[in-house]
Amino acid sequence: MKIGFDARFISWKGVGTYSRSLLKQFAQVPDLEVVCFYNDDTKARLPAGDNFTMVKLNEEVFSSRNLNKIGSIVNQNGCALFHTPYVVAPGNLECPLLVTAHDIIPLLFPKSIPSFRQRRVYRGMLANAIQRADHIITVSTVSQSYLYAHFNLPLGKVSVILDGVGTEFNPRSEQEIKAVTAKYKLGRPHILWLGEFVAHKNVTALVSAFAALSQKLRLRYKLVLAGEKGGNWKEVKKEADRRGIGSLVLIPGFIGDDDLPALYSSADLFVYPSLYEGFGLPPLEAMACGTPVVCSNSSSLPEVVGDGGLLVAPRSATLRAAITEVMTNDNLRQRLRRRGRERAALFSWDTAVAKTLDLYRELAR
Repeated sequence: MKIGFDARFISWKGVGTYSRSLLKQFAQVPDLEVVCFYNDDTKARLPAGDNFTMVKLNEEVFSSRNLNKIGSIVNQNGCALFHTPYVVAPGNLECPLLVTAHDIIPLLFPKSIPSFRQRRVYRGMLANAIQRADHIITVSTVSQSYLYAHFNLPLGKVSVILDGVGTEFNPRSEQEIKAVTAKYKLGRPHILWLGEFVAHKNVTALVSAFAALSQKLRLRYKLVLAGEKGGNWKEVKKEADRRGIGSLVLIPGFIGDDDLPALYSSADLFVYPSLYEGFGLPPLEAMACGTPVVCSNSSSLPEVVGDGGLLVAPRSATLRAAITEVMTNDNLRQRLRRRGRERAALFSWDTAVAKTLDLYRELAR
């Protein structure tokens, strides 16, 4: 079976992890030929595979004018199926189109996209992809319900295939932890958050919760907010300064993929206060590394975290209470470490890939 895969997103957050994880597994499937459509920005990150054919596709990702041209290039390569891991769908395809729609966050939280023009482009591309898709994959039942609620889709058009957690996410040695904390100049002990500084991540609520901790806890721990310094990170920093805890809040910026397991392992607690997630990889990765997790009880996060973390309403007061409870109760902390690893073990990329391949075969027929 020969399938096309749009690999132009493999450097992105979330979608990139999803794409790289699938492609790494596809390289081991003997009866599968994969045409990887890449651009200059992503070629270096493409996994190697003897069953991969590389086709350069330097067309702008968010250009509706180029969609038919992209479709023609896919057709020239004789694919039995084309899979796009993001809601950018080529036109004039001569084969079935499979779209992965991870979430519709820009529709639900438009302020997460800074400009009106970008929001308008996203809405148009999303509607176009949903309309053109022969089938849609999404990554949680909550995301599935939102797709059905916002679009007039026939039942059965959206399949749920849960994300996995990479095997590299496991508790790391003290030597590895010290190397990573020194690299990013992070104090210990600390409470960790990791993600993008955008509205629906609700980071200011975490800053407020940390500021409201007892003086004993607040002076013992640092709060590490890790992730590329984009979006509203300056507003988050201003909030920390306004609360008088600027010196206790560390914002190290982008963390390399190879350093993430040790970063998670370095934390005494991982807190994830998002208002909405299509899936939510960071708390799952933290649990796999044996780090206790306090997580929002909204959207897909209960589906992912389950009893592996402490689920609370994503408000400053409830976050403060949960952080205090975990950090002052050794038995609870150890129980969360154990349950988190048990829960994370249920999410495998092997399973996600097997289900995706079954869908490929069904659509290709």
